[in-house]
Amino acid sequence: MSILTTAMSAGSSGRRTRLVWLLISLGLVLVRALANLNYPIGRDQATYLVIGEGLLHGQRLYLDLWDNKPPGIFLLYALIAKVFGHVMWSVAVVDILWLLAVSYLIFRFAEKYAGPATAGVAVVWNAFWHCWAGYWEAGQAETFLVLFVLGGYLLMRHEESARWPRHIAAGLLFGAAFWLKYNAVAFLPFLVLFPFLDWSGLDKVPRRLSLILPWRGWLRRALPLVAGFALALFAVLGFIAFSGAWGAMKEVQFEVLPRYSAMALARTPHYVFWLLGQTEFSLGFATEIAVAAALVVAWRQRELSRLAPLAASAALGYVCVAMQVRFHGYTFETAFPFFSMVWGYLAVKLYQGCRTAARACLTREWKLARVLVWVVFANLVFWPMPQQVINLGVHYRALEKWWREGHPYYSHYPWLHPISHYPDQLRVIGYLRANLGPQDGVFVWGSEPLIYFLTARPCPARFVTNLALVSPWSPPAWRGELVDRLRPSPPRFLVVARDDAVPLITYTKLDSEEFLQVFPEFAIFIADYYEPAKDFGSFVLYWRREVK
Repeated sequence: MSILTTAMSAGSSGRRTRLVWLLISLGLVLVRALANLNYPIGRDQATYLVIGEGLLHGQRLYLDLWDNKPPGIFLLYALIAKVFGHVMWSVAVVDILWLLAVSYLIFRFAEKYAGPATAGVAVVWNAFWHCWAGYWEAGQAETFLVLFVLGGYLLMRHEESARWPRHIAAGLLFGAAFWLKYNAVAFLPFLVLFPFLDWSGLDKVPRRLSLILPWRGWLRRALPLVAGFALALFAVLGFIAFSGAWGAMKEVQFEVLPRYSAMALARTPHYVFWLLGQTEFSLGFATEIAVAAALVVAWRQRELSRLAPLAASAALGYVCVAMQVRFHGYTFETAFPFFSMVWGYLAVKLYQGCRTAARACLTREWKLARVLVWVVFANLVFWPMPQQVINLGVHYRALEKWWREGHPYYSHYPWLHPISHYPDQLRVIGYLRANLGPQDGVFVWGSEPLIYFLTARPCPARFVTNLALVSPWSPPAWRGELVDRLRPSPPRFLVVARDDAVPLITYTKLDSEEFLQVFPEFAIFIADYYEPAKDFGSFVLYWRREVK
């Protein structure tokens, strides 16, 4: 009886410890994330919102609204547009809610293998990592992808009996991740194998991995996941085909998108070195060292069974990034949570090592040495804190200013992306709001669809941005399609952007206004129907002649 009582007491204590770590880590995440409530909407997110809202009004993806991303992100943003309407802070709210949700899933995953302390540190580390990147990484497809993958993993966790509804649901989540980014397939082993592996064999001799259940039992769990994944695939494909947009999707996703990716290999000198440079820039050299150090520590202490699931997941997250061939900083969101777990493991081992050293000093009565041990530990912990604390304070001061000023605050947002031009963009939006009639339209020749979204005007052509039209990877016929679409009913206002070149995507250094020199059909269209109305610096606004 006493043994049972002791076991129950230990179990209760363990649950309390997990709960304390979970609540403290989520509390710190909330404190860090709330400072981002003043995020503006970035170019990518504005594109998703405009297309998502168009879907709500019956427009068809790829046929009526173009972008080269898979359909999942636009379906999600259709929900965001429906719930929040035309406000600047919608993506910020969603990003805060997402961060809390993914933090919980990170804790559940990491705690299973490495304990609640590692999980708590990982949650906080990931949150500060994500928030440090700024609004450009908020609400991206990669963020939702990792949320669905982690959710699918929790549904697939080994149980005594196979529960096929849970496993089908995991397959549906994996299908949702796939429709956000096709490279989500890199996480297939994470869902199909990781929940059923016996990692403890890595700490034995010889080292080996094995399943914790018979092959037939594993198949009874894996096949429903595959069925759920297939169901998600065919549901979206059926929706696209039923809407009549299959031909457009086939052109965009199976012809243009591969050419877009292949051009990165063809036009990037020394691609491998560029890839390594992007990796070092996004993850940081310290993270690369931390992974190596954690593996050495785990190997020496026979704890590979604790670290290997985390490190292997980080490797899959990185493979998910690299599979895109062409990738930006925010694509590493598929890897950040898992590398944060490695950091968490290393931080806990560092604390345990210092505690052991301090006890050894106490045993030998080396009082000064014991103090120095904790001084060293305090300095190591303190190393990343000044930047983060100062950054957090600055963001909260900015949040207070946003709360007082409201929408005008965005015209002087402190951490703008170089090509966003928010001050001039908001001046354009203000002018249009004051002068657009109920039936008047606007077309933006540039890559800032926020103008459409905040003026509550649909894009009158398929191309929400002109990135494809100024790029060599798109069909030349698309330019003629644009002019043919606008000429029968020219919108009242036309906005031409300046200083918005994105050579890494379009392979041209010409901005939108300069590109009119090599797109004479559109330049002639503007000359035929429009004349300048206002010059806003980064944007020139034209109006149709007959309404002057």
